[in-house]
Amino acid sequence: MSLTVRLVEPSEFEALAQLGRETFYETWKDYNTAEDMQTYLAEAFDSAKIKKDLLNSSVNTFLFVLDLKTPVGYAKLRRDRTYDEFHGAQVIEMERIYVKGEYQKQKAGKALMDESLRIARQEKHEWIWLGVNIDNHKAIQFYKNYGFEIFGSKMFKLGDAEDEDYLMKLKLSQ
Repeated sequence: MSLTVRLVEPSEFEALAQLGRETFYETWKDYNTAEDMQTYLAEAFDSAKIKKDLLNSSVNTFLFVLDLKTPVGYAKLRRDRTYDEFHGAQVIEMERIYVKGEYQKQKAGKALMDESLRIARQEKHEWIWLGVNIDNHKAIQFYKNYGFEIFGSKMFKLGDAEDEDYLMKLKLSQ
């Protein structure tokens, strides 16, 4: 198996939307109602919305991790949200990082995180931050292994449900 990471091209918006729906559903289907999942998937991974986000490359960067030429995971970085915690510092958010289940032990998430951190450092961000469901212990440990620390929490709306997310941050060496 040969995994590579590259930028998602705007023309690949349908593939990205489909992968987003598949990986989010796979990860969260057992924790949410079918109705809440369908509402969220239809909104968050609407093809037109994904295309618009891809075209707004000054704010958003999307990465695919590929097994040969097949996308098996993705990450989304965004540059337009911050918290008072960062006192006006230059920050970047990892809004999403999802990998198909069968590739999680193949270091696909590590490949995405490593490239995301490389981009963040190249752009001279002082911090990278993210939100993660407080019950997603596997992901929390993954982020802690990179040195991320919890600095707060926020609510995440999924259909009619509200879940709590930890906010985690990592100071980037300059």
